[in-house]
Amino acid sequence: MAIPFLYRFNQLPLAEQLGIVLGEGTYLTMRFGEHGDRINLYHMGTFFAEVYYDPEINHLHHCRTFVSTGPLEAYTDQIRLPSL
Repeated sequence: MAIPFLYRFNQLPLAEQLGIVLGEGTYLTMRFGEHGDRINLYHMGTFFAEVYYDPEINHLHHCRTFVSTGPLEAYTDQIRLPSL
């Protein structure tokens, strides 16, 4: 069951969350945040994770997880499908 794992994942310290996402997640794409952060999107099998990176100070500072498709809308301008 995916949701209990997600709850346990969200209770982990940030350093452990980042280790799991970067080590086991599938990188999908990147977008820029409001304050210049680079937000990398990963698929974790049963949920998505966004890792927030501040390039000015070279620091990963936040991990946001979700299962709904709503937050994926922020990435729709990144997708290019070939003509059929």
